Amino acid sequence: MTTKVDLAQQLTRELCDFTTLDDSPEILERLEVLLADFIICVASGNHLSKLNKKSSLLKDDGAIGLATFLASQSAYEDKDDLDWSAINHPGSVVFAASFAIALEHPEYRDNFMRSALAGMRASASAAHFFGASHRKRWHITATAGTFGSVSAASAAIGLDAAHATRAVHLAGTNMGGIGQVSRELQGTPRFNRAAAAALGVAATFAAYEEAPTIRNLWEGDRGLLEVFELEAIVTGGTLIKDGVKTVRVRTFPATGFIQSALLGVAQLAEKNQAPLKNLTVTVNQGVFPILSNPAIDRWWNLQANAAAAWASKDPMVLTPAPEIESLVTTTGGDVPLGSALITGATESGAFELRIDTAPGLQLFDPVEIAWRERKWQSMIGDQYLEALKVARELVQSLTTSYTWNQIDQLLRGR
Repeated sequence: MTTKVDLAQQLTRELCDFTTLDDSPEILERLEVLLADFIICVASGNHLSKLNKKSSLLKDDGAIGLATFLASQSAYEDKDDLDWSAINHPGSVVFAASFAIALEHPEYRDNFMRSALAGMRASASAAHFFGASHRKRWHITATAGTFGSVSAASAAIGLDAAHATRAVHLAGTNMGGIGQVSRELQGTPRFNRAAAAALGVAATFAAYEEAPTIRNLWEGDRGLLEVFELEAIVTGGTLIKDGVKTVRVRTFPATGFIQSALLGVAQLAEKNQAPLKNLTVTVNQGVFPILSNPAIDRWWNLQANAAAAWASKDPMVLTPAPEIESLVTTTGGDVPLGSALITGATESGAFELRIDTAPGLQLFDPVEIAWRERKWQSMIGDQYLEALKVARELVQSLTTSYTWNQIDQLLRGR
């Protein structure tokens, strides 16, 4: 009989075997978009930091410091990528580690794509494996992200399986990130991402130097399985997820928890032109409390943003619409995370719409491309085209020293 410990050890072995990475054309095509989105999120965060007259001590503090900086900046506006299947934000942690090592250690730049693929695979696989019990207490982007960053870093510097396993054990003994950050909405998830990215790089560099580590990461009352309440979930008959096919770009200017709601409301407003009588928006009951607190930032306010989407008929345009807000009721119900149910009526009759698949996943759909480019344009202007160019060169292995100089300028905000 296969035990949780057996599965955990198998997971470690499979994640540390970088010869089995999926680098199919489909994966690489999607990865190009995700890399561009990461670069743009960091560049936009840097721009806003400058406006706030804040400087960074981290971005020139070696690979560990740079990974910390990039992960934090990528989530500066809460617009980084999202994987609803794993309920985490993988790119902000993984790509931070990959880029930091490539920029600070040019001798490893040829390993960049392997690093990004290994990190995304590990982050998604760990997030699924850890399970729902773990997510109730811990910030999954930080904990699974640690597995992502250490795998990305290990692949980046070319560790063999034995040293990569050592790196995973070092990182696993120190990972954390309490779930309270997702309740308070004070921006602290930025630092959780940053800490996970830094830990992954630090653990990898320590493994390279053969720092001693525990032999048993998983078993016993002090092992990861019990301490972190890991369920050892096998999803779809396999432990390993590629970590790219299920990741989506967040395009609408509000929290990822209400992207489906905004899409559905805008679609209904377009079809129902008569004056609105009432509108009810239902989202997952577990996350609803943080979307219904009038004291929180408008970014998280479901009622205000749903009203704005109805008024504009465009989920990309969320200009306040106080005249609509009084007609909008929001509630939590038996709706999966990332989905939404919208009901209501205009003077012409009742309507209902359920959005089961959140937007942002169909990366090559013309509508989503248009949304995404509007997002990017709003963040860094026409400079987003430069980010697209360097992402394409990375994926096609056509980078030059000039490419890396461009990347350095975009990511460090020089």
